[in-house]
Amino acid sequence: MSSSIGFEHIGAIAIVVLGILLVMSIISWTIMIYKWIQLSSLRARNNVFLERFIDGESESTLNSFARINESLNARVYMLSKQSLSVAKAYLAKEVNHLERGFSILASVGSTAPFVGLFGTIWGIINAFRSIGLSDSTSISVVAPGISEALITTAAGIFVAVVAVIGYNLLYSLYTSIIRETENFLEAIG
Repeated sequence: MSSSIGFEHIGAIAIVVLGILLVMSIISWTIMIYKWIQLSSLRARNNVFLERFIDGESESTLNSFARINESLNARVYMLSKQSLSVAKAYLAKEVNHLERGFSILASVGSTAPFVGLFGTIWGIINAFRSIGLSDSTSISVVAPGISEALITTAAGIFVAVVAVIGYNLLYSLYTSIIRETENFLEAIG
């Protein structure tokens, strides 16, 4: 008895479906890793600046630190000294910049199951075609098509679940950073 999971009978359409899902997965992982690094780093820099602001350092010391800190809070702080509207415009621009990539994760999360489902349907069609060609309904006749269907289904679900979990975790981090910065801007404004 073979311990294989059915890859030896996989057809060209299923290979294309799995290839598309692989590309979707690579794109998702790339975005998730990039966004995690970007947002975690931003949160750390924001926290450092906020701690110094809360500690009540002198304005000149805080201004010097804000120039080198590269955090969202530090930039908003410096721009608010010019004008509150300039600081708000900058924050709105940064919000748009930080949101990049989330729509791709959401799209992968919502479309990957359907890509997998296409492979599922194709595998079932192949199973029925095998039945018709051999005039037999034995498991050996339908197994290749069914295994192809199950492989593409599982791949589609896996890609979608990872993208959705990544989206939810990262979007939660993003919204907490933005909310914190908006509250900071309101406090200094």
